[in-house]
Order: sequence, then structure tokens, then C-alpha cells
Amino acid sequence: MAEWQDPKMFAVGLSIAILFVLVLIVSMILLTRVFIKRIIREQQRFTQAKIDYQQKLLWNSVLVQEKERDRIASDLHDELISKLTVLTYALQTNSDQVKPAELLGDSIKVARRITHDLRPPLLDQTSLKELVEDFVRPLSKAYRLDLFFSCDSNLSLTSDVKLQIFRIIQEVVNNTLKHAKCSSISIRLRASARVVALSFRDNGVGFNVDANAKGLGLRNIELRAQLLGAKCRFKSSLGLGTTFQFLYVG
Repeated sequence: MAEWQDPKMFAVGLSIAILFVLVLIVSMILLTRVFIKRIIREQQRFTQAKIDYQQKLLWNSVLVQEKERDRIASDLHDELISKLTVLTYALQTNSDQVKPAELLGDSIKVARRITHDLRPPLLDQTSLKELVEDFVRPLSKAYRLDLFFSCDSNLSLTSDVKLQIFRIIQEVVNNTLKHAKCSSISIRLRASARVVALSFRDNGVGFNVDANAKGLGLRNIELRAQLLGAKCRFKSSLGLGTTFQFLYVG
């Protein structure tokens, strides 16, 4: 009788085969559990990172609101209230050195500017192109402006979306005026159907994007873009100016 036909040897071989299969199954189960645990840990890290990021954006939103309140309070106190105080004094004393009509006209201009900053008038009836043009055109007195607007007449944006995009452009331009020390500004605004694409460039001193990523201005822009579900990014190098790109798909 051949050795493989020996019942004992057959039983031993079968036992070894079964043991091998069991070890293989257990190993696969253990590896699967390790893999699943790793996936769960990565998901937990991702979820926690997302929560932390949302908390930072929420905190940034609060800071932005407080900063805006401080600015409005400063404008009211330093410009409007001071002019009205002088006007009141002039009316009470009949002073010839103050012209009440002129002061009142200046006060109305200040009040109009403050309300315009809070919410542009006739927002529903004003196109995004008109909002941006009205905002940047006065800069031509101090900067070389390179403006291009291509907006489809079928562009359909809600007032809230239009306002958020306009505020992003305002923030980018204001940051440039405060920090860039540039002489020229280029703005390319293209809009078709429900898509808005913006390209902004200046020839200023530039900045380190990574080092300034936590700045209130940049985080405010990022917050507004996230609220819109839009994409945006800054590209800048010291001494080589700054580029900002924005894309919104409604």
C-alpha cells in the first residue's frame, strides 16, 4: 500500500491542510480588522480636522463681525457724529465761521457711504458688473487699472450670492490697498449663466501665503467662499505681486 494511502498519513495531511486554511482565515480576519480600524482612525482624524476647521471659520466669522462693528462705530463717531456736533454748535451760536448747509451735505454723504458699505443700494436691480465697476473705478486716480468684464445677460444670481461675491472682491482690493504698495491692479471678471470667474492681480510687494493664511482678511475671504461653495486661492511671492483666483458655480 502506498504511503499516501495510509489512513494515518492521510489524516495528518488533512489536519495540516485544515490547520493551514484556518490560519489563513484567521490571518485574513485579523488583517481585515486592522485595516478597518485604520480606516476608522483616519475617518475620525478627518472628521475631527473638519470640526476644528469649521470652529476656526466660525470664530473667524465672529471676529470679522466685531471688526466690522468697530469700523462702523469709528466711522459714525469720527465722521458723522463729529460733523453733526459742529452743526449743532453752529446752529446754537449762530456762528458765521461754519456753513450749516455744507456740513449737513457732508453728513449726508458720510451716512450714505456707511449705508452703502453695509449693503449696496438697489442690490436686486444692480448687476455684479455694475457693483464691481462702481467700487473700483475711483481707484483710477491713484492706480493704473486694467479692467475686463464679460458678463452674460442671462447671469442669474440671488442677492445674497451677489453680495458675498462683491464682498470678496472688496476684501481683496482693500487688502491690496492697505498692504501691497502696488501701482497697478488688474481685474478680470467673467460670468456666464450661473458661473462666475474672477482673476485679480497686482504688482505689489507680495507676501508669504502660508505665513499669512491665518490673517483675518484672508480667512474672511475663505469663509465667504465656503459659504458659497466656491473655490478660491492666493498665489504670491515676496517682491513679485499677488494673484487671486475665484470660481463660483451656482
